[in-house]
Amino acid sequence: MLDITTTNPNDRLYFNQQPKDLAPSTFPANSDLLNSAIDPLNIPGYSAESSLTNPTASSFDQQTQIADFIVANAGEGFSFPASDRVTGDVADDQLKPQSESAIANADPLTGMISASQLNFADPGNTLLTARNVVGVQNGSISLTDFVGLGDRDDFYRFELNTRSNFSLRLDGLRADADVRLIQDRNGNGRVDLGEIIDYSLESGTVPDVINVSNLEAGTYYVQVYSFLSNSTNYNLNLSATSIPELNIPTPSGPFNSNYGYGLVNANAAVSSTLNSSNPFPALPNLGGNNWALDVINAPEVWNQNITGNGIVVAVVDSGVDYTHPDLDDNIWRNPGEIAGNGIDDDGNGYIDDIRGWDFVGSDNNPMDMSFNGHGTHIAGAIAAERNDFGITGVAPNAKIMPVRVLPAFGRGSVNNIAAGIRYAADNGANVINLSLGNEFVPSNVVNNAIQYANNKGSVVVIAAGNTGDIQPAYPARNADSLGIAVGSIDVRGRMADSSNRAGSRPLDYLVAPGVEIVSTTPDEDYELRTGTSFATPQVAGVAALVLSANPTLTPAQVEHILTTTANRNGLTG
Repeated sequence: MLDITTTNPNDRLYFNQQPKDLAPSTFPANSDLLNSAIDPLNIPGYSAESSLTNPTASSFDQQTQIADFIVANAGEGFSFPASDRVTGDVADDQLKPQSESAIANADPLTGMISASQLNFADPGNTLLTARNVVGVQNGSISLTDFVGLGDRDDFYRFELNTRSNFSLRLDGLRADADVRLIQDRNGNGRVDLGEIIDYSLESGTVPDVINVSNLEAGTYYVQVYSFLSNSTNYNLNLSATSIPELNIPTPSGPFNSNYGYGLVNANAAVSSTLNSSNPFPALPNLGGNNWALDVINAPEVWNQNITGNGIVVAVVDSGVDYTHPDLDDNIWRNPGEIAGNGIDDDGNGYIDDIRGWDFVGSDNNPMDMSFNGHGTHIAGAIAAERNDFGITGVAPNAKIMPVRVLPAFGRGSVNNIAAGIRYAADNGANVINLSLGNEFVPSNVVNNAIQYANNKGSVVVIAAGNTGDIQPAYPARNADSLGIAVGSIDVRGRMADSSNRAGSRPLDYLVAPGVEIVSTTPDEDYELRTGTSFATPQVAGVAALVLSANPTLTPAQVEHILTTTANRNGLTG
C-alpha cells in the first residue's frame, strides 16, 4: 500500500531535513495477483487494500505477486496550498511601476547595472515590481545591488524567446544571501508552490550558482534574498544561450486508444538511433523468465555491445536493495562524495549521499524498506546484472540511482516525490523511472518536478496505472508534454485487463510486458509481479539503451525515437 501526503518545505532546510507532513492522502494498491488473476483496485472506498497470500514467500515456485501502482485519495489532504511564498514585507509606496530596459542604464565601461541607475527608490521587492532585464538571451548581464535589513528581496524579470541553457551566478557577498529562479505560471504575481524552477542555498559568502539546461521560452524571474536579514552587497550575472530548435515531428502511424503507439522495440529504437537502415539481426529467444526481453528485442541490441554503459537510471520509488547480488555492481556511486566523513563534499545539499537519498527518512540510506520490495523489483527489470544467475535487466550495464520517496506501507508525500525527481535530475540521472501515480488529482508539484527534470535532460518514464481506465492516471496522463506513459501487456500481446489505456487524446504512450514479470526483490530474492509498474522499467531500460548508443539525445528526441519505432503488430486491446 502506497500513499502521498502534501507538505510545505522549509526554505533553508529543504535539502537537509524533511519538512513536516500535512494531511495524508491514502494510496490503495491493486493486488491479489496470485496465479495471474488481477483484482483491479477498489477505488470507491479509498481504503488500503493489499492481498498478499504469503508475505514471506520469495521463490519462483510460490509465484507470489503483489501490488504495483499507487492511486491517491482525492480528498482535501491532497490539495496544493501556495504556502511557500517568498515575498518580503513591502510597503504600499514601494509598489512602483516596472522599469524599462535595464541595459540602457549600464555603465559603459563595466557593463554593470546598479539599483540607483534603474530609477527606483526601493526597486524590485516583489514579482509585481520586478526590474526588467534585457540582454540575457544570447548575452550576459551583470548587476550590482544590496539586500538586507529593510530590503530583504530583489526581483528581476527577463524573457527567453527560445529554448535556452541558462546560467546564473551570485557572488561578491559580505554575508549570506540566496537566489531562486522562478516562473509565475499562474500569473498571480506571487511565488506559489511549484513555481520555483531552481534555487541555490549556499552558506555564508560562498557564491550561489544555478544552471538550467533546456529552459523553455517564456518570462522568468530571479529573486535574490538575504538570509535572516543579513545585509550584503552582491553581484548577479545572468546569461542564456539559445538551443537550436529540433524538428521533432509527431510520431508516424495511427494512435490507438488502447495501446497508444505500440510495443516498445529496443532493436528498432537503437538501430534507428545509429541511423541504420535495417534492424540488427534477430537472435533466438532466451525464453523462460526472460520472455519480456525477447518481446522487446533487447538481446539483439546487446549483441551490438550496447548494454547501457555510461547511463544512470534513477528509480524514484520505495528504495532499492543495493546489496542484492544481482544489483550490487550496478548501483550508482556519487563521484563527488566521500563516504562517511559527515561532509557534503559535492555541495548538492545532501551529506554522504554516496548512492542516492532517502527522502522518507531524510538520510543517505535509500534501502528498500517496503513490504513488497517494489523499488528493488523495478531496479532489477532495468539493470540486473548479466551474470550466471538470477535475471538480466533490459540495460544490464546501466547504473541504478536509488531514490527513496515511498516508505514501507506507502505513506509518502508529493513533496518527497517531487524532491526525489529533482534530486535525480540534479545528480545526473539520464532516465527517471516513476512507477507511481494518482488516478484522480494531478499534482502541480510533481508536474513541475518532471518538467524540471526534462529541462535538465532526464527522460521521465511513468506508469499508466492499474484500474482498467480508458486513460492513464496522473502524471502519466500528461505525457502529451511530460514524459512517456507506459501500459502493460501479457506474453500474447494482449493489454492487461487492469492496465489503464492510452485514451483518445494522442500522447507519448507505449506498452511493454507487465504481466508475470520476474525480477529482483530484497534479501537476495526474486519474485513474479504484474502491473504497469513493472512494464514501465522495460521502457526505461530501452531509453537507457538508446542513450547509451547516443548520449547527446534530448528527452524529446528519445521520446520521438521510442514512439516512432514501436511495434504495433499483434497487439490487442
